[in-house]
Amino acid sequence: MDSHPGWHFILELFSNLVGHDSESLLIISVCLLFILFAGTPILLLKRPEAWVITLLIFAVFSWGPVFRLFYGRPYIFSMFLVLIFCFLWKQIKENDKPYLEVAVFTVVTALATWIHGAWYLFALPLFALFLAREWRVLGLMSAATFVGVLLGALFTGKPFIFLYQMVYHAVKAMSAADMQQQLVTEFWSFTGEPNAAIIVAALLLWRGVRGQWSRECVDNPVFYLALLGWSLGFVASRFWTDWGWPALAFWVALELQLVIKTYWEEFDWRRVVLALAVSLVFFMAVANDRGGRWTSRAKQEWPVLAEVEHRPWLPDPGGIVYSTQMGVFYWLFFHNPHAEWRYILGFEPVWMPEEDLEIYRNIQLGQGRTLAPWLERMTAKDRFIAAGGRPNVEGLEWKEVTPGVWSGKFDFSAFEEEK
Repeated sequence: MDSHPGWHFILELFSNLVGHDSESLLIISVCLLFILFAGTPILLLKRPEAWVITLLIFAVFSWGPVFRLFYGRPYIFSMFLVLIFCFLWKQIKENDKPYLEVAVFTVVTALATWIHGAWYLFALPLFALFLAREWRVLGLMSAATFVGVLLGALFTGKPFIFLYQMVYHAVKAMSAADMQQQLVTEFWSFTGEPNAAIIVAALLLWRGVRGQWSRECVDNPVFYLALLGWSLGFVASRFWTDWGWPALAFWVALELQLVIKTYWEEFDWRRVVLALAVSLVFFMAVANDRGGRWTSRAKQEWPVLAEVEHRPWLPDPGGIVYSTQMGVFYWLFFHNPHAEWRYILGFEPVWMPEEDLEIYRNIQLGQGRTLAPWLERMTAKDRFIAAGGRPNVEGLEWKEVTPGVWSGKFDFSAFEEEK
């Protein structure tokens, strides 16, 4: 079943407003999720400029996690859940009757389950509470998480299938490979993010110099969650980018908020100047097109059904797109969302039939007969599509449909001669 039913329900609502326009939905996805993550702490912190400074610091020293905020993918809602956890845990601790806080966390957890689906990773914030020995908060937030996951699963209409499938997908994706390079890149381990460690060390040293050192600045669930995500990043980088980094960013913002509170009064006019200046620099840091990071994809043209000259080089209804590149699926689907063909390789290899997954793994390793099993199976309805140079595959008639995008269809006579 659909892995992100909530997110696709939301997109369908927007689709009814803007029409079936892929580009408009993409813009809505990117803007909505970025504003949700980047804007929420501004409403939660007493010195919101501390959050903008934090984003600027990471944009300069650790650009990768910031750039991922513009992908428009539902995992950003789980990153938003981390921010809510970082804010609410202390509110729950300090409130004798934290009914509202627990209810809010339950609702956000339910939405995160329904929208993103990685419900099993909600154990990470709870484990951070365990490490911090916050037993009362752990009990309340564990109950909220349980109820939230259950509600989110019920929203899908098939709760048991959904909950099982998400765990199955994670285990299968991480285990069905002989080496790391066969995994999707976001499942690769990271390099330790040394700049993030330097930022933490600098802030802790600054605390000591100011005479404000206390054990609580590191002995708390927010810091422990950041440390957990960082440690597990050596297993898969998404532990860091989706869980550790949001927690660390919130922790950095709290440290900067303390500094601002120490030196400036609440209504000091210099806070306004600082906020405006930092916001402007952050905008320039993000919006510039260094290395073509915003426009490189726009230069690539892809075949579309609406173009008469492209149509013969796209699969017929019921046909299959064969490819060894996941990007072919992403971009061809984006430009042809209602096409009546299927893809041998989609957003995750483990969803392939077992036989095709074995063929694909052999292709990745360069072993065996490589593409031969797929070529033997191709029919006149199917196409082999590749981005880059012309594939060195005999037996297919090739054409560069758009610059850099090649499509091959079955040449029966040539293939019979080769056999």
